Amino acid sequence: MEVDEDFLRTVSETKTLFKQLAESAEEELLKDGCLTLSDAIKDFEEDVDKSSLLTDLASEYASLFLNVGSSPVYLVESVYLGKHHLLYEEPYFEVLEAYKTFGFEKSPEFKEPEDHLAVELEFMAKLIDLTMRSIDENNLEYAKGYLNLQKEFLDDHLIKWVPQLCQKLEEASSSKFYKGLAKLLHGFIKVEEQFVPFIIDKISTVN
Repeated sequence: MEVDEDFLRTVSETKTLFKQLAESAEEELLKDGCLTLSDAIKDFEEDVDKSSLLTDLASEYASLFLNVGSSPVYLVESVYLGKHHLLYEEPYFEVLEAYKTFGFEKSPEFKEPEDHLAVELEFMAKLIDLTMRSIDENNLEYAKGYLNLQKEFLDDHLIKWVPQLCQKLEEASSSKFYKGLAKLLHGFIKVEEQFVPFIIDKISTVN
């Protein structure tokens, strides 16, 4: 949905986290995304006319994601990886099968397809949460299983199409906010691609 003032305020409240992450991140895209978003937050905090900024962001949102601009950015996997680059192609049914394993379903209020970026990231967040719970309970076999599922979902889906999306978004957007989000997401995917196999190996060495 379009960015509103409450969401911008929430993002603004995390500026310390973005700064800390930028200082500690080794992945350059992640670092650059944090710095770009920090600049966008600074603009928001210094802009007296918040309504004008929100109007600009709404216009950018419509141009990018509602297909009213010259360079639309699609947020659905099938458009990138489907045979005909249309909605509800093979990737859609593949992610449904992955979700079914956990009884995972998107909110009925969210009208986009199940292979939409937001839903796929929510599923990854669920797997990460299950992994962390298993580690907290010292159940390493379950943790390893959830980590393997993370790796499988990354390899089969997110790694295959999200970098394309991020590159397209960064090129198409004129806003620091969306450019920053594109870099941050791309950096996150690259970090996960390396981190998840690393943790699987570490857990596998524990007796």
